[in-house]
Amino acid sequence: MPSELGEDEVAAAIVLEQGQSLEPADIIRHCEGKIAYFAIPRYVRIMSDMPLTENGKIRKGVPQQAGVTVQTWDRKVAGIQIRR
Repeated sequence: MPSELGEDEVAAAIVLEQGQSLEPADIIRHCEGKIAYFAIPRYVRIMSDMPLTENGKIRKGVPQQAGVTVQTWDRKVAGIQIRR
């Protein structure tokens, strides 16, 4: 996603299995220590399903083109700091 600082921000679009729940902050905590701090998502959107092509592949550009929506959780707005 575009950033106000010029660099792109990382966003994660996640589809949960039926009956499962997950808090976006848990995703951030899971990523810490496993991937580089700059690869940890700032934005998390939990979706009911992913848009698919006619061949059943994920249409990656669709969530990206939607940008930050009211359903998008923002790590910075939530006040979560990540360790560098």
